[in-house]
Amino acid sequence: MSQNKILYLSYDGILEPLGYSQVFKYVEKLSKDFDISIVSFEKSANVKDTKNYEKVRGLIQKKGIKWIKHKYHHKPQVPSTIYDLIVLTKTMLIQRLFFGANIIHLRGYPLGIPLVFLNWLFNYKVIFDIRGFWVDEKVDRDGWSKSSIKYKFLKFIEKRLFKMSDKIVTLTEMSKKIIQNVHDVEDKKISVIRTCADKIKPSKTKRDEKINFGYLGSTGRAYNFRQTLLFFKKLKKSKEVGKIFIFTGDDHQKVQKEVRDCGLQPDHYQLSFVKSEEISDAFEKFDCLIFNLNINFSISASMPTKIGESLSSNTPVICNNFNDDIEEISNFCNACKVVDFQTSNFEEINDFLLNDSLNERCQNTYEKYFTLDSGVKEYKNIYLSL
Repeated sequence: MSQNKILYLSYDGILEPLGYSQVFKYVEKLSKDFDISIVSFEKSANVKDTKNYEKVRGLIQKKGIKWIKHKYHHKPQVPSTIYDLIVLTKTMLIQRLFFGANIIHLRGYPLGIPLVFLNWLFNYKVIFDIRGFWVDEKVDRDGWSKSSIKYKFLKFIEKRLFKMSDKIVTLTEMSKKIIQNVHDVEDKKISVIRTCADKIKPSKTKRDEKINFGYLGSTGRAYNFRQTLLFFKKLKKSKEVGKIFIFTGDDHQKVQKEVRDCGLQPDHYQLSFVKSEEISDAFEKFDCLIFNLNINFSISASMPTKIGESLSSNTPVICNNFNDDIEEISNFCNACKVVDFQTSNFEEINDFLLNDSLNERCQNTYEKYFTLDSGVKEYKNIYLSL
């Protein structure tokens, strides 16, 4: 085992589906060769889910991973975030001074604020795992002004993180080029590791006589959920189309209102929530995953986890052309079909889904771009290089 001690910082909770699949599943495998401690911020509701909490805690302990769990504070936003960053600073000091943590694996931007200042003291080896252009996402999705103090401050933090990091990990080739050009970062410093997913047992049977669609995850500002619903409504005019199954942790009353406002009848959709360990059951219910991302600058760095999960289960994907990487993935094997949600029709979708080699194409695309083992191998090489 390497003598380095790695401190993995994640503002996403391990008890969240995203944190479980995109943090724990990687660290679980990497912990065989590296001494890794995870620092995460967990929502109270997830901690109160005793069954899931004990399950995850048991898995982490079994793998010999140290889990430093803090409570996530959300409201009021700015004071809560400052408080969380103070808690993190204390944790980082303790882990450095008493336990010798010398490599920081930073997942995302917010927790990088104390790291920028502590690094002047401790000169860590730093992996900046950006997960997206977070500051620009705040402009594109939340309406932040580029002239605001918070935007300028966080852009300063971003600039410092890109400069001081020994390695940078991003989700897309498109964002890699932007980082190189805008921040003058050399090619060998940046790795592209997409949102890899553990393999979901492929379904080999047709679920229903009709074609069912699935929507998985957030309906928030990153996504054009309304356009997705209207597209399904158009497809629903065909008698061969069944339901759209919507699995989301968002407020179900708000989601249901949006669905009804789009003119979908109660028997046209099914709304529910799915836990990470039940994701395979969700994919059994539909024939095709569908989603539409809003196009803006920050989306150049995005690659939704659900794509790899879906393809691994032999479930093809229909989405819009949200960045250059999804176009490349679509062109590779046509298991992920890029469509225009305003002009595409049922005949186009039906031809895509009826292809006899679709299952094979799903697996080939998953194997090329999204296997968890390939992602773990890339991270292992990064850790060993430091």
